[in-house]
Amino acid sequence: MPEFTADDVTKIAKDALYVGVGAGVIAFQKAQVQRVQLTEAVTAQVEEVRTRIEAILGSIDADDVVADLRTRVEALAGTVDGRVKLVEERLDSVEERVEAILDDLEAKLPEQAREIVKQARETAKDAREQVRAAVGRAA
Repeated sequence: MPEFTADDVTKIAKDALYVGVGAGVIAFQKAQVQRVQLTEAVTAQVEEVRTRIEAILGSIDADDVVADLRTRVEALAGTVDGRVKLVEERLDSVEERVEAILDDLEAKLPEQAREIVKQARETAKDAREQVRAAVGRAA
């Protein structure tokens, strides 16, 4: 079995953590982008339908139809938000599992390597929180 130095273990742990964090951030951002795109597409379609209804029916009050459509769009937006929250929960679950694995790995390291890994994990956690805060503001 090959021997690993503390630096090797630290690098592997950092790389694994960064890959996990990166994948989580990318998935979260992708879900946010899809939510925004879906909202924009549905809004555009609602306006197009409103215009068509007004043109076809003329005398019928399109505001009632638009109000109904708006209610449906809001319900759809709620569904999308629910799915984004589900993705966030799943990412949190993956993050917890990665943290548990890293806790076990960290416990097996020599003290000096353990301290380096601990610092790397804290830095990665801070970066994750900053990205989530930035993505949350953008949404």
